[in-house]
Amino acid sequence: MDDIWGGGRQGFDQHDRQHFSVCLERTIEELNGISCLPLEDAPPAKREIYCTRSFGEKASSIEPILQVTSLYARRACEKLRKQKRLMREILVFLQTSPFAEKRYSKSVTVKLPYPTDNTRLITRAAKQAIQSLYKEGYQTLKSGVGLVDLIDPAYGQGDLFQVTQPLRSTKIMATLDAVNKRFGSGTAFSAAEGLKKKWAMRQSYASPRYMTSWSQIPRAIC
Repeated sequence: MDDIWGGGRQGFDQHDRQHFSVCLERTIEELNGISCLPLEDAPPAKREIYCTRSFGEKASSIEPILQVTSLYARRACEKLRKQKRLMREILVFLQTSPFAEKRYSKSVTVKLPYPTDNTRLITRAAKQAIQSLYKEGYQTLKSGVGLVDLIDPAYGQGDLFQVTQPLRSTKIMATLDAVNKRFGSGTAFSAAEGLKKKWAMRQSYASPRYMTSWSQIPRAIC
């Protein structure tokens, strides 16, 4: 049987490489049964985890910024535990709209006392970072939380003088994740996120959820 080129040609030659990309060459070789890229049983673990969104309304006080940053910290921690990783540093930033008359943008990195995946500890650090970044007189549009310096718990270095994450904390986080997995994301959350979330991102232009929501399944009238 002829290969994908037809006419008995065997893959790329020098002429083809001068006129086509390496991606096309690899595609041709793969279609001809020649492996060019190794298969990955699982994607590599991320080195950083970020959670950031623009607010539904600009914040002119610190309280809504603390609430939304607490939410982002929780979501980032959920991803962290799902990947079975711990973190040692958190990066927090806030900024105004780039089109605002008074623009402001700043970030800060905070080192945690020990490698952790505890939402409560990370949220507390994120809130402290926001308090150090916040300036009155600006309308904040966006904030974000980044978990950096991630490590595998199996390779965490420790000694007799270093504090480590308590086992009780690990069990609490496992229970929290189990509740949210069973009853839906956000069922159990920190009070620091607030109840009336006026800052929530606007979703008036979100794509319809035809495959995941009964109420949005298209109807055909004949």
